Amino acid sequence: MPAHPAIPRINTPEHHVGAMILVIFARSPNDLTLHAAARLVDHAAIASWALRPDDLATLTVEQYRQLLDYTAAPHVLDLALYIGGDSKRIRTLMDHIDREITELLTHYAPNVQG
Repeated sequence: MPAHPAIPRINTPEHHVGAMILVIFARSPNDLTLHAAARLVDHAAIASWALRPDDLATLTVEQYRQLLDYTAAPHVLDLALYIGGDSKRIRTLMDHIDREITELLTHYAPNVQG
């Protein structure tokens, strides 16, 4: 009997749990797609961190990922599932992450004191 693949670990801030469950139920991915989407989110987040805006230059990759998860976890997973976890479309997900972070920065721009 083949072993059932483990459910991927998807870090979800408490305030996004309901939305994440809704995304997974609505998309109803099979195991392979869910795993591929989770991997794609991880890879796109790391690549986006490498290209992060100057305002976030001091963030480590872990801090950037926490910010992204806190801000937009359900939206990012939803898009990753929508594109089927296709690693050839990583740029699509990176562009989405960039828009989410840019939107965040418009609301919480660093204080500049002159």
